[in-house]
Amino acid sequence: MQKEQKEVLSILMMRFGLNPYRAIPLVKDWFNRHPHKSWQDLKQYLVDNEIILKYNQLHDIYALEIQNLVQKMRGKSGLDIRDRWFHFKLYRKCFTGDNAVTWLMEHRNLTKFEAIDLGRLLVKRKIIHHVHDEHNFKNGFLFYRFYQDEITVQPKLTQFNPSFSLKLNFFK
Repeated sequence: MQKEQKEVLSILMMRFGLNPYRAIPLVKDWFNRHPHKSWQDLKQYLVDNEIILKYNQLHDIYALEIQNLVQKMRGKSGLDIRDRWFHFKLYRKCFTGDNAVTWLMEHRNLTKFEAIDLGRLLVKRKIIHHVHDEHNFKNGFLFYRFYQDEITVQPKLTQFNPSFSLKLNFFK
């Protein structure tokens, strides 16, 4: 067992008075419900007191609020999520940071700084990410994508190749 795994189990046992035989199935269930999360994520949530034990399951206290927010962000009146070209490269199902900040300000009545902080929380919670994972959330023309869209992004032609279309026309 790795160090983080031992730390998570020991935090669970101390905080909730569990024995290891009870803690391990709870952790397995949590990871089944959060497959893209890591041991480090779970440990951080526990350290930050963001995990509760309810109905024999570990629950993230902000999960329901965030889940509702994400549904609205991805809905009809949500963010402008679409395929975008930048420097001859196609980025599928993404939105810009400035679009997200504006949307959060208008639909959640947040200040610009609160909207940026909420965007950073969504990155920290692994709900959204920069398309190259090179930036935290910023209010600017940077592309972000929901992790759940990452699964459905199809690896099609992602580089613009003008010679390819010329070759097609040549053989007509």
